[in-house]
Amino acid sequence: MPCGEIIIVGDEILAGEVLDTNSFELARELADAGFNITQITAVGDNKAAIQEVLATALKRADLIVLTGGLGPTWDDKTVKAVADALGLPLEINEQTYAHLKEHLERQGLQFLPGHEKMALLPKGSQPIGIAFHACGFKLLYQNKILYFLPGVPKQMRQILQEQVLPDLKGRFPHRSILFKKTLRVFGISESEVQAKIETVLSRFPEVKASSLPHFPEVHLVLRTEKEAVLQQIVKEVKAILGNNIFGEDTETMAEVVGKLLLQKGYKLATAESLTGGLISHLITEVAGSSAYFERGVVTYSNEAKIEILGVPAEIIATYGAVSEPTARYMAEGIRRLAQSDIAVAVTGYAGPTGGPEAPVGTVFIALATQRRTKVSSYHFEGNREEVKIITAMTALDKIRRYLLS
Repeated sequence: MPCGEIIIVGDEILAGEVLDTNSFELARELADAGFNITQITAVGDNKAAIQEVLATALKRADLIVLTGGLGPTWDDKTVKAVADALGLPLEINEQTYAHLKEHLERQGLQFLPGHEKMALLPKGSQPIGIAFHACGFKLLYQNKILYFLPGVPKQMRQILQEQVLPDLKGRFPHRSILFKKTLRVFGISESEVQAKIETVLSRFPEVKASSLPHFPEVHLVLRTEKEAVLQQIVKEVKAILGNNIFGEDTETMAEVVGKLLLQKGYKLATAESLTGGLISHLITEVAGSSAYFERGVVTYSNEAKIEILGVPAEIIATYGAVSEPTARYMAEGIRRLAQSDIAVAVTGYAGPTGGPEAPVGTVFIALATQRRTKVSSYHFEGNREEVKIITAMTALDKIRRYLLS
């Protein structure tokens, strides 16, 4: 399997000012394409440091992908560092120069000296990314292929998918391809997943398994060079974990719930307190959700619960806003208003403080259907954001399990 290295350039990465999503995406896509990524290095906008990292990588890797530092400003030092490290002169690339000038003129922008700098490439380089109005390049050096991509994630992603990966697959046609399946688990911990399936895993030594916490989910990743073996182990793991597996690969909980609602022909409505509209947001992130999502309301105050959802004032006065009876009335109230088949309601304390009737992390989730209303109580650990996220996911999971039953 060809070995590759990834180099991420940028002071903003080292300072923690920008989240490095490029190395994550590059590593995933290259590994899925059959390339063994042995090193990921982050380096600042420092010419000497870039040269040192590149020289070291060249001793080990068959291919190198570097992102960042290709722009027009004074802190973009990658191209000059690369040229000096490889002993190559910089030359104006006429194709890049012409495209940059035309693109800027179409936008009514002035072509500045900094833009001319972006057309300077090490001798022997081939420009890539022009179709996406980006200035990247590739270079064959000592029988090793080097790609230099912009640090802007959208541009990097486009060039990677449309140019880099096809080029690499053509250069390395005999690489080993790993078949992969990701099973997305909710409702049990990472250690519980391991305990339940370790016997199965022991019977398939050719399968590499990774259990990845992805709050509040667990992603079980299975990899092997044998497709039939992967299919068999996936079948056995599914039988053991059952409905704790809610999706595969990139499926989200909201997508799965949406598909089930469509299959049943059901409409859903939500009433949220502590989550502040997060459940509705997750649902409506899915294209086509208008086919099954009727409405959602955020009744954050007691007055809103009373006025909009019809929660009796005496219920809140007697049991509190965070209570089983209040959650029940909320769910039934929004289902009645929306005339929906299903309604879910959540109320609780996300923190940092609790209330007179319950501590931080106390949550009630009510699911109302045409036949009955069921309320479940929880005590979630974590900070305010984590409590809100796991509440929203648990509410969606309750809908999913009901639709499957």
